[in-house]
Amino acid sequence: MTATIYTASELKDRRTEVLEAAARDRALVRAVDGTALVFTRLENVERAETVAEWSVLLHRVEQGDDLSSAVRWLRHFDAEDRAEFVAEMWEALENVSAEGELGAFRETLAAWKTTARAVADDVRRSVLLGEVKGKDFVQVERPA
Repeated sequence: MTATIYTASELKDRRTEVLEAAARDRALVRAVDGTALVFTRLENVERAETVAEWSVLLHRVEQGDDLSSAVRWLRHFDAEDRAEFVAEMWEALENVSAEGELGAFRETLAAWKTTARAVADDVRRSVLLGEVKGKDFVQVERPA
């Protein structure tokens, strides 16, 4: 698909065409000073920013670099759990690129953050990850 490059002076007379092109995918505009501008839907920008930001963060986690404030909550996981996090998030990020949808990525990230909050607390961690014994279960009567 060959994109039309609009000039700044064309924006007034062809604004509907420019907006339609931006809504479909993108509209390229050359500013008076020669700067190339791209008009596109906000979701396209958010998707590109998410892929770029998380690609860097996941690479840093894989390399064992200090955890930035964006993923500091990963410190509550051991190395095996962090590796599982990285694998799941790479898969979710690949789906963002392939399908253009951020919803599943955000849900996966939220689930990991929720788990991190749970394992950060010693009592919750022991309940979630502790050994289950037969004496932990008791017979109960049906309420009257």
